[in-house]
Amino acid sequence: MYSFTKETNARNLEVIKIYEMNSSQYISLNSEVSAHKEIEKFGKQIESNKCYFIIGSGNGILLQYLLDMNFNSKFYIIEIFDEIDYEEGYKKKLHGQNISFYHVTNLNYIIISSAIRDALGMNVEILIHPNYEKLNKELITPAIEKIKMGTTTAKINKNTERFFMFEWLTEPILNLALSKKGKNLLDIKEHFENKPFILVASGPSLIDNLDFIKENKDKAYIIASGSAVNGLINENIIPDFVTIIDASVVNFTAHFQNTKYNGPIITTGTTNHLILKHHQGEIYFTNLDQDTITKEVRPEILGIPTVPSVALYSLLLTHYLGASEVFLVGQDLALNNGEYYAPGVHKHDAIKNLGPTKEVNGNFIDKVVTTLPLASTLESFNNAISIIQNVNNKIQIYNLSKIGAKIEGVSYKDVNEIQLEEILDKSWIPQMSMEKSIDYTFSIEYLDKMKACKEKVDEVLIKIDKMNTNAVTLHDLQKLLKLVKKLRENDVLEKHILNMIYSSTKAINNMFEYGFENNFQTNSERVEMLNKLKFFVKYIQEYLDNLLCHHAWSEMK
Repeated sequence: MYSFTKETNARNLEVIKIYEMNSSQYISLNSEVSAHKEIEKFGKQIESNKCYFIIGSGNGILLQYLLDMNFNSKFYIIEIFDEIDYEEGYKKKLHGQNISFYHVTNLNYIIISSAIRDALGMNVEILIHPNYEKLNKELITPAIEKIKMGTTTAKINKNTERFFMFEWLTEPILNLALSKKGKNLLDIKEHFENKPFILVASGPSLIDNLDFIKENKDKAYIIASGSAVNGLINENIIPDFVTIIDASVVNFTAHFQNTKYNGPIITTGTTNHLILKHHQGEIYFTNLDQDTITKEVRPEILGIPTVPSVALYSLLLTHYLGASEVFLVGQDLALNNGEYYAPGVHKHDAIKNLGPTKEVNGNFIDKVVTTLPLASTLESFNNAISIIQNVNNKIQIYNLSKIGAKIEGVSYKDVNEIQLEEILDKSWIPQMSMEKSIDYTFSIEYLDKMKACKEKVDEVLIKIDKMNTNAVTLHDLQKLLKLVKKLRENDVLEKHILNMIYSSTKAINNMFEYGFENNFQTNSERVEMLNKLKFFVKYIQEYLDNLLCHHAWSEMK
């Protein structure tokens, strides 16, 4: 605990002081003698082409110093005291010079991971305002922990991007055989408006709420998120809809290859094509932001932001479809006695090694144990709930999991307190098995576009290879940049390919914006630029080589 004061001292300098009750001492958050010199000394460690997280802003001299110096870097100022704030106009001015200001209370992993993602190719460093280092560690620790977890989230996202760098393109292209003329989820939106939903995830607490689902199966729409379908079917519960977004073949082999579900699926172009190809029921399509192929071919269908889990995708659907109430079942985002899935859910090898764990606030109990990926997903839920509630005050969302993690803004609800009265008319939901006509004409057209793009990349790389990598003139550099600019005028490359290798593309963009202080006046800078661009174009070539040789295309033969 602390008390907060501002005063002007004998030197006519504004001093912010904190009285720490635990230590019974006053601590000034900026120098009482020469705050400007204090910050000038602090600033000597700041370099160009870096991303800095700076904890503490003191009396604001640090912010003005960063503005005046106009460093060629990115800055994220994290203020731990809510009492210290600045006018929106000033914060907008800061943002215009790559200085972002946040209070730690409003900071989450998503903001941190997005900042790191935006700074790809740059070194990241944490600094602490000089006088803030004197504070009790308990005041500083929350900011440090959020930065660390945000860094972990960024690593998880980057690894996920690398893992799916081909599937997020091959699956939408193959799925054009169905999505090009497939049904739009918006066509049935009217049936869902102002109706309750039970969203079923595959967490351990699913088993505890089976009776609730059975009792209310006629009074709410039941949506099973991905693998949860088996947890329901093995208990003789058939969901009204199943949602799927995962591109991995494991999703097919572990969860859907032998699943006895023929009801309707709500899905995206990113879903593994084998699931959709072999599914015998109706399919309704939506767009995920990361899927540039389906969005280009079917711009009129419902668009959903890219999310890390199918359960969060399901939640966003209920928001867009106008649900009145949403009851989250099996949405634990935590482990129960080390278990990741509920009994009856088909398991796969990936969950045998869950990695490090951490404690988070519980939904019903004080603390629960979760994995780092689940903790990251929890933050995504918190962020999504905040956005939903800001624009939609009609929807009520409850989490029924006693053993799960606390989702901010979502209340725990005891099943005995839930009384759903109205019987829903579900006779319109298509349940019949159907024959599918698989026509890969559109898929082949897109594959041909990829081949043509590869030819353009090859042509540019031949020209770059002819350049002297030991001595590069400004004229050489101009030719190089023109070649790269012309290459990026290729729609397929710019819209689809670079989106799949975002990390490398963003690193190149940051190199142009922050990486060179002398504007290529030295030969070493020009040689470095040549080598990095050459490596980047070769990376694109290698990506396209692997894409065109991908085993998935054998499906079209």
